[in-house]
Amino acid sequence: MTTCNGSFYTCCSSSHTAIDAATPLFPKPLSIIPKQKPFAPQFPSILPLLSIYSPPSRPILVRAAANSGRSNNVDTKKEVEVAEEEEEVEEELPWIQEKALDLVEFTGSVTQAIPGPRVGQSSLPWILAVPLAYLGVTFVIAVVKTARKFNSPRERRRKLVNKNAMLCTSLDELFEKGMSEVDQSALRGLMQKTGFDMKEILRKYIRYVLNEKPFNPDLVANLIHLRKETQLDDSEVAGILNEISERIVRDKGPVVMDMSGYSEKGFKRKLAVQALFGKIYYLSELPEFCSRDSSLNVKTTFGVTDEDAEKLRLHTVSEAGDMGSLEKMVGGSDGEGSTDDEAKAS
Repeated sequence: MTTCNGSFYTCCSSSHTAIDAATPLFPKPLSIIPKQKPFAPQFPSILPLLSIYSPPSRPILVRAAANSGRSNNVDTKKEVEVAEEEEEVEEELPWIQEKALDLVEFTGSVTQAIPGPRVGQSSLPWILAVPLAYLGVTFVIAVVKTARKFNSPRERRRKLVNKNAMLCTSLDELFEKGMSEVDQSALRGLMQKTGFDMKEILRKYIRYVLNEKPFNPDLVANLIHLRKETQLDDSEVAGILNEISERIVRDKGPVVMDMSGYSEKGFKRKLAVQALFGKIYYLSELPEFCSRDSSLNVKTTFGVTDEDAEKLRLHTVSEAGDMGSLEKMVGGSDGEGSTDDEAKAS
């Protein structure tokens, strides 16, 4: 190394001449020229070391490398610890999965062992399942309401009224065709259609004609013929008349002879009761229709004395018209029967 004791300019010029003398005339090849290291900026962490110490550059690089080596060793230790923890976790996961799989298999085996329906996955979308469920519930409710409606007392009453109307209209049609049309075969056909027996057929038709038909000799003759075709005995016919009387009294009340003080509606109601009693009492007095059985209690049911009962019967006969022809016909048949008996006796 050269030393310069002169001025800065002379030292620089002498050093420059020395460098020029040392350099050859021809340049060295590129492979022989040493590569210059790139300038590396110094970070703030190294600046305090430079300001305190002024050693050459190699020891600084060695210390930085040592520090970096220590940090790398710390990082590698942390990575090893993390890797060990990961290995421990990875060792625990398969055991948990095995237990979960065992639980799933056990649950499936228990489900298969339990009897009952299985609910599988349906491909039906919910947008269709909800309306179908609503329709199903609506259908069930409609069926229940319909069943209750058909089994209700009101519905049974309506069916009974329809059967009564069909029975009465059928008998009217048969009597219009001729009295001979009402026979045993026709009555059995009505029994099959309506489900009524002979007693109910006679009772319902008597109740119908007393309210709806004019009480005349033709009607009385039809009732006598129907009573014969039913082949009921006198006690059964007396029971039918008693039942009709009880229903009339229960619906409209007993017979009242003194109707003063009643309103117009009450007056008409009591007149209707008197008329019904007169018709029933007239039928009960006909030997061809009903014998005077001890069980017949029409007058007692209506609360009528013997004198009032006879008045009402005569009033009914006068309003009915020519009832004498019917009585003559019945009396003539009785007379013929009596003459035949006398002839047989003789």
